[in-house]
Amino acid sequence: MNVFSGSKITQQMYTRERRGLFRSTEGFDTVAKSDSLDNNFIKKTLHPFCLYDAPVELAARGEKDESVYPNALHLFHAENGDTVIGMSRYQATDFTGQRSAFFAHNFVVPASRSEEIIQSYGDFLHADFAKSYEGELGGTLPELSAIPVIRTDRRPDPIAGLRLLGINEGIFKSLLQAVMLSVAGKKKIYIALNVPITELSARAVELTEILYSVLPYEFRRRLGVITYANEPQSRKYIHLSFVEKGSLRPGDRSIEKDFTFDLVSGRMGNVDFGESRQPYADLVWKLLLLNPGDLDDFVSFADQILRGESPEHKLSLAFYNELAVFYEIEQGNEHLYTENKSAVLSGLLSYLKAEGAIHSRIRLNDIFLERFDREFDLVRQRNVPEPAIMECFKDYFVLKDHNYKVKIVDYFINGMLHSVEAGRKDVLSAAYGIIESNDELSATFFQRVMSESYFRKQLLEPYMESRLVAATKSVDILNFVLHWGRFLPAALEQPFAQDAVRDYLLEKLQLETDPVAAVAEIHGIVDKTEKDRRRGTGVSPKVLSLMLELAASADRFLLNRLSLTEMTQEDLLEVVFLRYGNVVDWQPPLDRISKQKENALRAAYRWFGEEKPNEEIFAGLSPKELDDVQLLGRRLLKEARVLEPFERLPLAFYYTSQREGGPLDYDALLELVKHKAGNDKDVIYRFFAWSQGNSLFTISNKKLHPGYRRAILKYFQSSDREAFKNREFRKSYVATARPALQNVYNEARSQLASPLARWISRSRFRLLISGSITGILVIIAIIVFSMLRPDDTKTALPGTSPEPTPVQSEGNKLPPASVYLKDLGAEGDKGSSVLVFTFANADDCVQFNPTEISLMTSSDVVDKSFKVAASNGTCPVPSTDGTDEGNSSENTNATGTTAETAEGAEATNSEADASPSPTPSADAGDNTVVPSATAVSEGVQPSYQVEVTLEPGATIVEKSMIKAGRFTLIVDPAPKDTPGVNSSAEPSPTASPEGTAE
Repeated sequence: MNVFSGSKITQQMYTRERRGLFRSTEGFDTVAKSDSLDNNFIKKTLHPFCLYDAPVELAARGEKDESVYPNALHLFHAENGDTVIGMSRYQATDFTGQRSAFFAHNFVVPASRSEEIIQSYGDFLHADFAKSYEGELGGTLPELSAIPVIRTDRRPDPIAGLRLLGINEGIFKSLLQAVMLSVAGKKKIYIALNVPITELSARAVELTEILYSVLPYEFRRRLGVITYANEPQSRKYIHLSFVEKGSLRPGDRSIEKDFTFDLVSGRMGNVDFGESRQPYADLVWKLLLLNPGDLDDFVSFADQILRGESPEHKLSLAFYNELAVFYEIEQGNEHLYTENKSAVLSGLLSYLKAEGAIHSRIRLNDIFLERFDREFDLVRQRNVPEPAIMECFKDYFVLKDHNYKVKIVDYFINGMLHSVEAGRKDVLSAAYGIIESNDELSATFFQRVMSESYFRKQLLEPYMESRLVAATKSVDILNFVLHWGRFLPAALEQPFAQDAVRDYLLEKLQLETDPVAAVAEIHGIVDKTEKDRRRGTGVSPKVLSLMLELAASADRFLLNRLSLTEMTQEDLLEVVFLRYGNVVDWQPPLDRISKQKENALRAAYRWFGEEKPNEEIFAGLSPKELDDVQLLGRRLLKEARVLEPFERLPLAFYYTSQREGGPLDYDALLELVKHKAGNDKDVIYRFFAWSQGNSLFTISNKKLHPGYRRAILKYFQSSDREAFKNREFRKSYVATARPALQNVYNEARSQLASPLARWISRSRFRLLISGSITGILVIIAIIVFSMLRPDDTKTALPGTSPEPTPVQSEGNKLPPASVYLKDLGAEGDKGSSVLVFTFANADDCVQFNPTEISLMTSSDVVDKSFKVAASNGTCPVPSTDGTDEGNSSENTNATGTTAETAEGAEATNSEADASPSPTPSADAGDNTVVPSATAVSEGVQPSYQVEVTLEPGATIVEKSMIKAGRFTLIVDPAPKDTPGVNSSAEPSPTASPEGTAE
C-alpha cells in the first residue's frame, strides 16, 4: 500500500512526553506527524528506528553535555519503496527534567521520488533535522516539497577524507566490495572508526558520502546505513552500521559471518576476496586519485548498459568488474584489450546480443567495432588471425542492424589466405569450422570465394576435400551434399565437387562395418529430401538428382559387397533396393553374376519379408539362383530363434510340383524342425497340425503326399516312439487331426504297437474263422456227449468214476490269472460291466481284492479308471489237516451270490468224494461238476474265481487291456456254456443194474 496522498515528503517526530499519538500516558511515542503519513507505517517501520543507546564511554563518566553525544542518522529504503531519512539525538533531561531521553525526527520520501537518492544522496545525508518539538502534542507536521539541508563545506578531496580516517587503498577496496556484496546478499557491515566518540557520526556521514559517490546507481537505490550504534546489531533495511570503539569484540558469534572493519585495532573480518584482480575497485580508486568527477560518468555508463536487466544482474559485482574493463578500454587503456582480446570481445558481445542492443548500448558497440577495425588492419598486414577472435567476429556477423557483414567476410578471406601462405593448417581448419557453423556466414563467404578463381582454388576446393576426408561415415557425405545444396547449390555444380563426393562415398562405404545399415541410412536422407522437395521446401532438382545418383552408387556397392553365405535376416530385410521389386533401373546394367545375386536376394526378401510366402516367389529363377536362395533360407532358418510361423519352412526344401512323392524334401524338412524344436515336441506336433492345411503337404483332405507320409512315420519310429502314450498329444493333436493326418497317425500307432497286438490286428479275420470253427466243434461235442449221457443219474453204475475233462487234464494247466467279461444279457443289467477273474493259485485268489479297475492304452499308460462296486469270490481257505475246505459262503458279497465253478465245487467236495457214500448225497441234484479223488490225485489243477462288479456306467469291452491289483490282463469274451459232469453220481445202495444210464 502506498501511504502517501501525493509526492510530498512527510515528517514524524518521536520523544518522551506526557502523552503521544498512540498512547495517553507518559512515555516514548510519536508526538507529531504529517496528516498523510499512515499510522501503521509509523508503528511498524519508523518506531523500530526511534531509539538511542548512549555510548558506553560517555555513560560511564556520567557525561551531561548533549553536544558531545553523537547523533544517530539512519537512511534506508522500506519495502513499499519509500525512503526514510531520520536522526535520533540524545537529551540530557525529558519533560520532567529528571531523566535522560532522546528525540527522533524522520523524513519519509515517497516511492515516486525514490530516484532522487541517486543524485541527491548528499542532501539526504546532510538533512536539517529538528532538535525538539515545541508544538501541541499529537500535532500536525507540514508536508515538504524537499528535504531541508544544512549548507556545510563538503570536503572536495575524498582521498584526503579517507586518509584522515586511516583508510588506505586496500581497506577502501575491501570496504567497497563488502558494501556491494552486502546489498546484493544478506551479510551486514560493521565499522568502528578510530575517531573520538563525539565525531563518530560526522565522520561516518563523510565516509558514507564517499561510498555513495562511487557506488553504481542500483546500489544507491538500496543501501541502508546508520551512523551510530553503541553495539553491532542486525537491523532490518540496514546494511552498513558504524559502531562505538571497542564494540567489535573478537569471537563475537553474533557477527562472525559478517564483514567487520575495526579501524582502531586494525582487525578486519571476512574481507579476504582473493588475489584476483577487482577491476571495478581498481577503477574507482584510480578515478578518486585522478579525477573524482569521472566517477559519475562511469556509473552513468554502467546504468545505461544494465538498463532493462534483472535486479540480480544489476547487483552483480562481476558485471561491474567487466564494465570497468570496457570503460577503461574506451578511455584509451588498450593494454586491457591486448592482454585478453577474446575475453573482452566475448564480454562486449554478451551485452550486444539483446534485441536492439547495438543502438541502445552504442558505447559498447563502438568499443567492439573499434577493436574489429584494429584486428582487420593486422590481417591486412599479413598477420594470421586467432581462431577465438574469428569466433567473436562470427557472432557479431549474425547480429542485426549493422553494416559490417561484408567487412567481416573480407576479414575471414584475408586471414585464411594468410594462414595458407603461413602453412597454418590449424588456423585454417578452425576458420572453416567457424564459417560453416552459421549458414548465413557460410553462404556469404563461399559466394564471395566462388567469385574469384584464385579464392576458389585456395579456399573452396581444399575446404570441400578436408570436410570429405574428415567424414567418419558414408552418410556424412550425403549430409555434406544436403548442407551445400540448401545454402549454396552452385558449389555442387562444380565438377571437382561432384567427383569428390562420388569418390569419397565409395571410400567411406568400404570402411563401414555394417554396410547394409549405412546404405539404409543414406536412403533415409534421400527419401526425406524427396519429401521436402515435394512440399516445396527442399533442395533444387539438380542437388536431388546428385543425391539419388549417390544412393544408386551405394546400392550397387552393397550388391557387390553382400555375401549370401554370411548375411543375416536383419541385413536382408534392411536392404533398401529390394523393397522396390524389380523397378530398380541399374545404370549401367548389372553383369550376369550380379544379376543372379540380385534375383536370389529379391526372392529371399519376399520369402522372409512377406507374411505368408509361397512357392511363387521362386518363379522365374534359374536352378543356380534357386539353389542360392534356398541355401540362404536354410541357413537363416537354422539361425532363427524360433520356427513359427511355419509358412517359411517349406520353401527351404521345395523342388518342383511334379516331383514324385511330393514337392518338398520332407525328410530334410522334418530334420530341421526336430533340430530347432529340441526337447519341445509340441513344436513338432504344431507343425504337423499346421501342415495339413497346406497344399505342399496334402493331396486331398484324406491323403498326404507319400513322401510326407513316410517322413512322419519315420519320425515316430526313430524319434518319438512314446508319442501315442501321451494323453495330451492324443487329445490335442491326434483327436483334432483331419482325415489325411489322422490316417497317418493311426498307421504310426499301429507300427509302434507290441508284436502280439500287431499280429492280432493283422490276423483278425483268420482268428474269427478259426474261432467260429472251434465253436462249432465244441457245440457238436456237447451235443454228442449229451446224447451219450445216461437218462437217470440215480442208476449210475456203482464202480463208475468220471473222466477228467480237457481242462482238468495235465497237459492244459491254467495260467496264473485270466479275466473274461460276464454276459449280462440274461440278467438284463446293462448299467455296468461285470468281470470274472480266474486264478490258478489259491493264494492269489485270496489276496485279490481290488478297489478300482484301470483301462490301459499300453502296459504302463492308464487311460481311465473305474471304481469297484462289489466283488464275490470262491477262494478256498487252507484247513488244519492240510486239505482245502470250501468257503464259498464266506466269500460272498452282500447279495449272497455264490460262485458256481467246477474248481470251487472240486475244492468243497474233495473229502466227500474220497469214498462212496452209503446213502444218496444231498447234493446229488447240483449242477456243479465235482472231481473225484482219483482226478485230484492224478494232478488235475484246480482254478479259483472272483467276480467284480464295476461302478454304474463303467463299460469295458472285450479285448481291452486292464490292470487290477498287480495283474495286467486282456479281457476275454465270456466262455460258452459246457455240459456239467455230476461227479457225485455214485451207486445208490438201492439201485438196480437196470437203472444205469445209457
